[in-house]
Amino acid sequence: MLKVFGFVKRHPRLTHDEYRAGHVGYHNSYGRRLNNIRGYVLNVASNTPITESLGTDLVSQITRGEPEGFDDQWDGWGQLMFDRIEDYLAARTPSHDKPGQSGLEDDPMVAKVGDDFDYLYAGSPFQFHVDEHVAKPVVRPERKLFKLVQFARRHPDLPPELFRAYWTGSYASLASTMPGLRGLVLNFKTDLDVMSGFFAEDAEGFTPEGIARREKFYTGFDAMAEYWFDQPEQFISARQNHGFALLNEMEAELFERVFYREVDETVAVLPKRDTPPPFYHR
Repeated sequence: MLKVFGFVKRHPRLTHDEYRAGHVGYHNSYGRRLNNIRGYVLNVASNTPITESLGTDLVSQITRGEPEGFDDQWDGWGQLMFDRIEDYLAARTPSHDKPGQSGLEDDPMVAKVGDDFDYLYAGSPFQFHVDEHVAKPVVRPERKLFKLVQFARRHPDLPPELFRAYWTGSYASLASTMPGLRGLVLNFKTDLDVMSGFFAEDAEGFTPEGIARREKFYTGFDAMAEYWFDQPEQFISARQNHGFALLNEMEAELFERVFYREVDETVAVLPKRDTPPPFYHR
């Protein structure tokens, strides 16, 4: 399974809520039709500050080295999933799913994903590949969940291999036992180039300014963990419980930087990690 994250900053003409409406509505209607897509989830930064969701005291206890101005660099991110990188690179081609007089026809607008980049975003998305570890598969009910994202950068004294092993091992094993947790997925950023071949060669993301903007953003974290709960109080209660105090000790060893954000999740294509069926399955 190939999993790609694409962080975006809204166009300055749009408010955050206007961006949300445009991305969840118009843009997603084309993104979900990308050829051979196996999962498509949009995460939009919540209007609720994390200090309000979790409380100032807890946030100060579990936050370390949050980068200055981090929230000024993004408003949301999409998660794209494909079986192979070849499917991902070929996704932005006309989709044969538009009803016409002679049956299904090719829709060229799918190749442009709505052709709204210049109006929805401030520059190119920050697109990168992640190596996924599912500590606890998420089970989503038919209602909104509280989704919490943990951004982290590894401690410089810890080799990348051990950083992943410890976080996916003892840390994730303990964290996945939090009462009320509906899912826990860890995502480790890799160096695989998933922008070339997906975006046009003259895209803003390939300019010196675009590269600098993207690389600055990447210095904020090495990996991200996604947590799903029914209510934020469940996470708060767990982190204040002495049974999970060991997480604080592990974080001191694992992370040079760690901080949290609440996001609103929209599932456009439910992620499927099994073998795809030999027919149209979206």
